[in-house]
Amino acid sequence: SSLVFPVLLGAVFGVLTASLSKALRYQAPDECKWMAVTSAGEEEVSSATEPDQEVALICHLRTINSELENTNFSVIQSQYTVRLRIICADMLYFHSALTPGSLQTLTDLRDLSIEYCKVANLTAGAFRGLRQLRNLTLRTHNVDWSPVSLEIFNGVFTEELGLLERLDLSINNMWRLPEGVFCPLHSLQFLNLTRNRLRDITSLRYGSSTNERCGVNLRTLDLSNNSIDSLAAGVLSKLSRLQELHLESNVISFMADHALDGLTSITYLNLADNKLVNLPPEIFSDTRELKELHLQNNSINVLAPGLFNGLSNLLVLDLSENELTDEWINGATFAGLLRLVILSISGNNIVRLEASVFRDLYSLQILRLEDNAIETISDNTFTSLNNLHTLSLSNNKLTRIDSNTLSGLYGLSVLSLDSNKLHYIDPEALRNSSNLQELHLNSNKLYDIPAVLSDVPHLKTLDLGDNLITEILNTSFTNMSELVGLRLIENNLTNITKGVFDRMKALRILNLSSNKLQKVEAGTFDENKNLLAIRLDGNYLTEINGLFGKLPNLVWLNISENLLQWFDYAQIPTGLQWLDIHSNQITELGNYFEIESQLHLTTFDASKNKLTEITGSAIPDSVEILNLSNNLITKVQSYTFFKKPNLTRVELVGNHIKILTQNSLRISTIPSGKQLPEFYIGGNPFQCDCTMQWLQQYPGEQQERNKPRLMDLDSVVCKLLYNRVSTFVLLKEASPDQFLCQYESNCFPFCHCCDFDACDCEMTCPTNCTCYHDLSWTANVVDCSISGYVNNLPDRIPMDSTQLYLDGNDIRVVGSHSFIGRKKLQVLFLNSSNVEIIHNRTFNGLKDLELLRLDDNKLEELHGFEFEGLERLRELYLQNNRISSIHNATFVGLMELRVLKLDHNRLVKYSVWQLSSQLSQLTLGINPWSCDCDYTERFKEYLVYSGNAVLDVMSIRCYNGSEYDAGYSILKDNITCVQESVSNFIEPPINGNYTSTTIIQRQELQDYIPLLVATLAIFFTIIVFSCLLFMYRQEMRVWFHSKFGVRLFYRATEIEMDDRDKLFDAFVSYSAKDEAFVAEELAPMLENGDPSYKLCLHYREFPVGGFLADTIVQAVESSRRTIMVLSENFIKSEWCRFEFKSAHHQVLRDRRRRLIVIVLGEVPQKDLDPDIRLYLKTNTYLQWGDKLFWEKLKFALPDVPNNQRPKSNHLQARHNHSVHHHHVHRNHNNARSVAIHI
Repeated sequence: SSLVFPVLLGAVFGVLTASLSKALRYQAPDECKWMAVTSAGEEEVSSATEPDQEVALICHLRTINSELENTNFSVIQSQYTVRLRIICADMLYFHSALTPGSLQTLTDLRDLSIEYCKVANLTAGAFRGLRQLRNLTLRTHNVDWSPVSLEIFNGVFTEELGLLERLDLSINNMWRLPEGVFCPLHSLQFLNLTRNRLRDITSLRYGSSTNERCGVNLRTLDLSNNSIDSLAAGVLSKLSRLQELHLESNVISFMADHALDGLTSITYLNLADNKLVNLPPEIFSDTRELKELHLQNNSINVLAPGLFNGLSNLLVLDLSENELTDEWINGATFAGLLRLVILSISGNNIVRLEASVFRDLYSLQILRLEDNAIETISDNTFTSLNNLHTLSLSNNKLTRIDSNTLSGLYGLSVLSLDSNKLHYIDPEALRNSSNLQELHLNSNKLYDIPAVLSDVPHLKTLDLGDNLITEILNTSFTNMSELVGLRLIENNLTNITKGVFDRMKALRILNLSSNKLQKVEAGTFDENKNLLAIRLDGNYLTEINGLFGKLPNLVWLNISENLLQWFDYAQIPTGLQWLDIHSNQITELGNYFEIESQLHLTTFDASKNKLTEITGSAIPDSVEILNLSNNLITKVQSYTFFKKPNLTRVELVGNHIKILTQNSLRISTIPSGKQLPEFYIGGNPFQCDCTMQWLQQYPGEQQERNKPRLMDLDSVVCKLLYNRVSTFVLLKEASPDQFLCQYESNCFPFCHCCDFDACDCEMTCPTNCTCYHDLSWTANVVDCSISGYVNNLPDRIPMDSTQLYLDGNDIRVVGSHSFIGRKKLQVLFLNSSNVEIIHNRTFNGLKDLELLRLDDNKLEELHGFEFEGLERLRELYLQNNRISSIHNATFVGLMELRVLKLDHNRLVKYSVWQLSSQLSQLTLGINPWSCDCDYTERFKEYLVYSGNAVLDVMSIRCYNGSEYDAGYSILKDNITCVQESVSNFIEPPINGNYTSTTIIQRQELQDYIPLLVATLAIFFTIIVFSCLLFMYRQEMRVWFHSKFGVRLFYRATEIEMDDRDKLFDAFVSYSAKDEAFVAEELAPMLENGDPSYKLCLHYREFPVGGFLADTIVQAVESSRRTIMVLSENFIKSEWCRFEFKSAHHQVLRDRRRRLIVIVLGEVPQKDLDPDIRLYLKTNTYLQWGDKLFWEKLKFALPDVPNNQRPKSNHLQARHNHSVHHHHVHRNHNNARSVAIHI
């Protein structure tokens, strides 16, 4: 027993080891993967093979045995590998090769497939050793690389491949085959040679000329898509077992009399798409078993008598797209085809059908006669076709259908008579076809609804489109209770009265488009409860009231291209999903009953109308695709697309939108896993004013989940409000200082002198000028060009001006200190203004001036003091003046000067070499420079030294003073110079009288001056700091309060101390249409923030049915502050209500200091009444969108101790709050309930 146990243990471990090795034995080579082959022959992915598991191997290689690499198939495990598929890289046009014996190690291989490998030759022994091979596919796809073709040599297919059953050599670009190359393959049943270039098939040796047994077991032969042009007699006579023969898409034009002899078992023959003109009379003598015969798309114009007589088993015959006439389609043509089921002779030249043509076709079910020229059908032509269910006579030349034309068609279910010239159908024409379900009568010349319809009560589809029908009577569709689809497109209908469709209870699809409908009576569709889709587009309808409201199942509606001027969502059923109203004259998307949340619209097209404004209530909440392009939209209201969670695409292209606010495109937050909606806004006349700069920076550093993707933002063009170079630019390419807004007068909140005449912080645009500013007021442009100013400058030029344009006036003399205080001025234009004199210290105080234009004036002399203090001046234009003398100190203090224009003046001698070497652009041409020897020499040296800085070197010439002196180019000509005795500081002016310019040297500074300067500087700094502190005291108080919670210079009054016991911190008054802003932005920030405030929202807290005026008074008295959200909606709705306005007046008359006004969006000044204007002047006024909005708002609100505002309560209250103002909450905490019952 001690010996038995070790023996058993060893046996168990041996079996386990053997099983494990089998389970893990298969390893696929590199670039290959393997799959397990199931017992059913299917391939499936497996992690390990089971014992005796067969494997399919798939390899993706670059090439096989090419100049790039050698392929060693011996690395493939031969055992269990029964399938091998090799796929080469199609993009690499390198030759591959199958060398003799390269596959002989794969002894178990049954299926071999080689694709895309550019094999040029198959030589003897290529498949040596593959004795078990059943299926072989080799597709080189050489047709994609036409210079390469596959050539097969003798000895490739030997008796060693005796088990091969399927051979596919398609798509190889083969031109020829060796004689009898497939004869050794005795088991071959399927041979595919399609898509090659074979011309002659006699080399296959399937004919009777040889004694070899070639192809005796072949069942399917595919020779389609080659270049075969003829079939000789008996060329396939040995294929007695062949069942399918494909010869389509060749160029066969001739078939011998006995070309198909020997094909006694063939059931399918396809000769379509060739060039056959006729067929030999006995061509089908041996093919008695034929069931399908395809002869379409040839040029056959003759059919021999009795050609098909022996084909008694034929089921399908296709003779379409030939050139047959009714001479050859007669009673004898189809005689004996008793089993024929499908017959197509469409696309021929048949003009008449005689009565006996289909006499023997008792079994026929489908007859296709369309696209002929049939004018006449003899009576009783179809009498014998009792089983026919589909008859197509479309696109012929029939003019009438008589009572016996269609007699005998008892089983007919589909009848197509469209695209004929029918003007008459006998009322009895369909008396035998009561089971008809589809009737196509479109594109004829019918003037009325045919009476024949009364005989077809089971009709499901009726097409009467593109006729000349002018009216529908109540009796037109009396027997149409089962009709599902009715098409009446492109007729001449003008009116539809109620009742014409009442009997069509099953109707689901109705098409009345492209008629001349002016009115459809209300209630016309009320009885058609099953309607799913209606088309009324392309008519002249002006209203749709009462048409669709009672259609609960309607999901698709097209009423585009009409004359509708008014639309409301109440006119459509709430279940509608697809709506098209484009190309009408609609001015507003009405929503009187506010049902946007009840609608189910997903696709809505309202493009090409006359819409002018879009609001949130005008867009259904369920919409996914919204097209509002090519309207007249000028305004997109804030939060229009808010709470539209399904949005995927919105088109606003081609409207009249000039301004978009950030909240106009605001959407609800989209979950991270869902794609953001796509918006298209191009083709609008956007105005790049100061409110539009946000759009240039859109979407910012990171795409926020509450902002859509603007797909065409890079191509959006906008109009600059003010620009002297170009008017239109790409929005993305506009510079920040080009986003400007026009203003007439502006008083900053911190300015307290606006009611007085002399107020520096009030910005008032001068008379006859236009003024612009950017959003932050860092750019302030004043344009007084060509404004008619004579001998004086405009009064009250804004102190914060950054660009001042005074060109085109008649100023003459610019006095001292003309621009004092304009310390932010950077650009000053005084050109073309007839300026003659510039006084001392004219430009005093302009320390930031960078560009000064004085060109095209009448200046004669620069004394040296004109430009003192312009330390940052970079560009100075003095060309086209009369300057003859320039003091040497004139440009000394201009350390930043880079551009200086002095051309077209009267300069004779000026020491140009003393100009700054930092100049990058200098012009000196067209001046009468002196030809003095020393002077010109130094001038020339300077020009050489300055390089490219002097832009007009060729225009710099000197003159000797002669009457006929044309001058000399200082840089290039040999100058005949003149030596003058006068010092080189004596400059002759134009009149020839010499004057002396004296340079006065500065005296040395005294010792006490530095101390004096330092004292003055300190004093000046203190004064400036004090002024800044006074001007920006409000901003400083806000900043200190936001950072440290400290209110500077503030002491609580007794009234404010008493207010601490008030129930609410603030009462918020706002328009119902602005509730999205209050509920989603304002309230959450204040109620859930730190500190948290207790708010009374008048659409949320007010009791239902309470007297509004009293409720507002009590709400204000119970709150420490009152916040009024002032918007266009507020002015147009709430403020116009008498009791609302009266209540606000009564409470706020003595409490103005406690009112906080938030201006939301643009509020036109003309719409403000005197009361609101007074409030804005006397109370805290905040603009939504300001950078410090929240800090300023919290500063205006009362202080709230943190320990009195537990956040959890507010979060709970917020969670219970419903945004929609129709929902009134009655179960709040105690404080809330008191507010409700005030």
